[in-house]
Amino acid sequence: MVTKKYIWVNGNIISSDTPVIPANNRSFLYGDGLFETIHAFGTQGRNLNLHLSRLKRGMGVLNIETPNFLDESMLSNEITRLLNKNRIFSSARVRLTVYRNDGGRYIPLNNSAGIIIEAEPLEIKMYELNSKGYTIEIYQDIKKNVNLLSSIKSCNSLHYVLAGIYQKNSNVNDCLLLNEYDRIVEAISSNVFIVKGDNIYTPASSEGCIPGIMREVIIKVSPTLGLKVNNHVAIPVQELFECDEIFLTNAITGIRWVVAFRQQRYFNKISKLLTKAINQYTFKDQFDIGSSG
Repeated sequence: MVTKKYIWVNGNIISSDTPVIPANNRSFLYGDGLFETIHAFGTQGRNLNLHLSRLKRGMGVLNIETPNFLDESMLSNEITRLLNKNRIFSSARVRLTVYRNDGGRYIPLNNSAGIIIEAEPLEIKMYELNSKGYTIEIYQDIKKNVNLLSSIKSCNSLHYVLAGIYQKNSNVNDCLLLNEYDRIVEAISSNVFIVKGDNIYTPASSEGCIPGIMREVIIKVSPTLGLKVNNHVAIPVQELFECDEIFLTNAITGIRWVVAFRQQRYFNKISKLLTKAINQYTFKDQFDIGSSG
């Protein structure tokens, strides 16, 4: 029996098979929107303050008006309501999409926002480090330009789609993207970190990467482990041949350690340490429950 699924559309929870996007939707026509992908657990969206802050910054860049009701409390309550309706009580992927409402062509008739929230269950419980290391390659066909739009999780994701096709055809687990200066900027759906000794490096936001939520969490928790993160650097491709570890991060999967880039091989010591720390940061209530018994 197929379980009925529900989505949240501008305040209403409706069946997911209900048509909600008209042909003149601006996100469909022009990619005129942006989104957040949120990890939920126990019907609670996690790191919502970080997600909402990034979302509002992006809406400001795109001149999409932020609805007065869109705050952390409202978002938390509505995500919980949607997860309960879908009977998803463990880990879930929640996608929140904001689009500029219909009207106009390249010149919008208004800047008001529409919002859709979707949810689907995840197989993982909290964050689990991959047992088998990733293999990676570099996608070089298209370089990411460094500009005001670089930091936005835009509904126009063609660069990442084409990189994903290249990754699939290359028979690797992920690909690193380069910016217009031929420096490493990020992976297809993750930020990238390299490790040298006890020092961790990740491309600066000025290099064109999306400022990921898990990237921010890694920067916050690393000092508690005696590790230093330098997030104001440019990383040339040559660094991949000179580092001890590489790992990829995003809000859904946490950390994915890399075992190989071409003939180069890597360890996962720091990835293991950080996986425990990001779980304690993101799912603090679960650890509090465990320690109280």
